[in-house]
Amino acid sequence: MNILFWFLKIITYIPIRILYPTIIKGKKNLIKGKCIIVGNHQSNADPILIFTFFWRKMNYLAKKELMNNKLTNWFFKKMGCIAVNRQNVDLSTIKESLKTLKKNKTLVVFPEGGRKEQSFSEDIKNGASMFAIKTNAPVVPMIFVKKPRLFCFNKLIIGEPIYIDSSYNGNTSKENLEELSRIIEDKLIGIKNDYSNKKKKKQ
Repeated sequence: MNILFWFLKIITYIPIRILYPTIIKGKKNLIKGKCIIVGNHQSNADPILIFTFFWRKMNYLAKKELMNNKLTNWFFKKMGCIAVNRQNVDLSTIKESLKTLKKNKTLVVFPEGGRKEQSFSEDIKNGASMFAIKTNAPVVPMIFVKKPRLFCFNKLIIGEPIYIDSSYNGNTSKENLEELSRIIEDKLIGIKNDYSNKKKKKQ
């Protein structure tokens, strides 16, 4: 048991919920076991909030710059982070991510490849698609409707899981990757649009 992991979850839960008041919608869509969570990435707070809000251990793809010395490398690995070079993803990152999913664990990926000021960028990377096709892991889309800010109410919406079509059969061809990336992109944009439309109707 990772005592440090659960200790940090317990002591940060209430303060984070106060600092970043957030309503979570669609919790039933966050399936148990193996899955890939994909979401928009608007601030450095995003992974901290996801870490705090959910009472399960997740693994995260995190920029390697966070783990550039022995202490931070040890700490973030304890938190379930997998180092990734955002400019040139190396084989060790891919192997570690696939290994995580094959162990029936949850992997959190920000497919935009970095923080975006907009609520969602269409610049979808193929990494999440490759992991999903290789391991047949369902993809769970998740978005913050606004950029997380201190003491500002926000919503985190979890969409329905995307189950991998059997026709892919583990084949990570360019066509398959691009097709699944488009499906993920459409789901994420769809969640945002549905929220915006419902908000307009209430006004």
